[in-house]
Amino acid sequence: MKKFAILFLIALTACSLKEQSYTSVDSENYLNNADEAETLLLGVYQAMCTDGIYRFNLSVLLTLPTDEARVEGSTLVGFREQASNAYTSTDAYVQASWAALYSAIYKANYFLEKLEARKDSFSEADQERCRYYEAEARALRGLYYFELVRWFGHVPLVKSTSESYKKAGEFKQANPVEVYKYIESDLKYAAAVLLWYDEDTVRGNTTFRLSKGGVLGLLAKVYATWAGYPLGDHSKWALAAAAAGEVVNSGHHRLLDDYEKLWMNAANNVWAPEESLLEACFYAPQSNSTSSGRVGKWNGVSAAIGSIRGNYNQAVYRIHPMFLATWKEHARDRRWALSFADYKYTKADGKTAIAMANIGGVKTPISFEMAMDTGYSGWRSEWRKNFSLMLTPSKWDIERYVDAGNQIADNNLSNVNWYVLRYADVLLLYAEALSESEGSVSADALEVVNRVRRRGFGENQDTPSATADLPAGLSLEEFRQAVRDERSYELAFEGHRRQDLVRWGIYYESIRDAYAASQLWEESAPQYFIGAQYTVKGKNELLPIPQRDIDLSGFDQNPKW
Repeated sequence: MKKFAILFLIALTACSLKEQSYTSVDSENYLNNADEAETLLLGVYQAMCTDGIYRFNLSVLLTLPTDEARVEGSTLVGFREQASNAYTSTDAYVQASWAALYSAIYKANYFLEKLEARKDSFSEADQERCRYYEAEARALRGLYYFELVRWFGHVPLVKSTSESYKKAGEFKQANPVEVYKYIESDLKYAAAVLLWYDEDTVRGNTTFRLSKGGVLGLLAKVYATWAGYPLGDHSKWALAAAAAGEVVNSGHHRLLDDYEKLWMNAANNVWAPEESLLEACFYAPQSNSTSSGRVGKWNGVSAAIGSIRGNYNQAVYRIHPMFLATWKEHARDRRWALSFADYKYTKADGKTAIAMANIGGVKTPISFEMAMDTGYSGWRSEWRKNFSLMLTPSKWDIERYVDAGNQIADNNLSNVNWYVLRYADVLLLYAEALSESEGSVSADALEVVNRVRRRGFGENQDTPSATADLPAGLSLEEFRQAVRDERSYELAFEGHRRQDLVRWGIYYESIRDAYAASQLWEESAPQYFIGAQYTVKGKNELLPIPQRDIDLSGFDQNPKW
């Protein structure tokens, strides 16, 4: 929510759990009505859009590596260290995410306490609006704690601003179950208060704001994570199915008919609440370092200096070609071609192939089929190397999707929004939770996966398809794998894969399998998959607790860090 004013800033002091609040107004005389409360609430939303959360770290940088993607390059220079699991507990990016999440929680606590102290003096109509604002703030606090617990594990549970001012040594790490219960309480409260996006006439403009569907979808994701590694509380699968099922069966949400429309919308600040359940908004027509984002610049298509309207892209996010090669039915699945770029932008040639082959003295663009097919006439192993080193995501192709009037001529920043939670994610969570809780594959579970697949294949999502639908009669294990595959296809490169692999308990194994596949792909590939060298089983499923906070508060470090 960067386009809105923020009424307070958080300044870190000696310990990142201890925050000092500065306000741009006299806090004792502010928050006199619902309008002022809403403005303060938007500062809690704004926290999503900091570098430590969805502007960079938890969307792009720390979500690498997986079996789908890797960082550009073959050395541990700069950000490649973080993107390859080669960082330590003193890493500044890890510290930044920890601090940003606690700052966001402080903002939520501050807002809730301030509102509680003031709301009785409001008019009746304003008090009704503020009920919704309280629910939004609690849902956001739940989101920030969810990111903390699934990334860091044993984290302190700070429930009020006064707790933030304790001495460093007084902070204690909570049992993760306690943190999950606190998240559950916040989200269940918010879901009970908020309305569906298309029935809400109380809050006025709810663009890019949480509604009942978004909160329930987030709750389903929380339960699914709680059910998986490392806590493994399988009783939460039934709760995940119930939360996701309420969204799916409500009739208020549906998939957009055109998959590509998602990326057009994200690039141009168009909100489609039927599918976008939670979205970090980076729209800022006047580019500045505190408002715009990094989406499409760091995880977009390779673009040299002066080759695009936004000057150039960093494009450090690279795709494993093995993932694309093993994408089932990719010839018919529209999402395949829409998810990766076999092209780049250069100043001399504009949009051009990422690699060229010399065939009979003629420079020929290398296609994916040429790189993949060893039986191709004239096939050379270096084709694969040259092709694989340059593969990037194309969902956030700024030059392709961003309207001319929305362009930012900046090397690092864009106006492209980031999907935190989509309805397709909830559909697939519903199918997964149903099958895991029931121990069988139901017709409902099969149908919601098929809906996602039909849209992906460019067909009517509500009509059975001989082309797109999964076959009936799948075993539980076969269906489990089908859902996992579908999540990788539908949500490719959107920041979900790493946490999915972690909760399934196969993160390390997936990295090793991808490394082995890269050796088969071509001889030089392994040196460019540097994350495989540093990923350790039982370690990299979590980030390290920042060393500064261990030194100040005596926290226990996560295993093997």
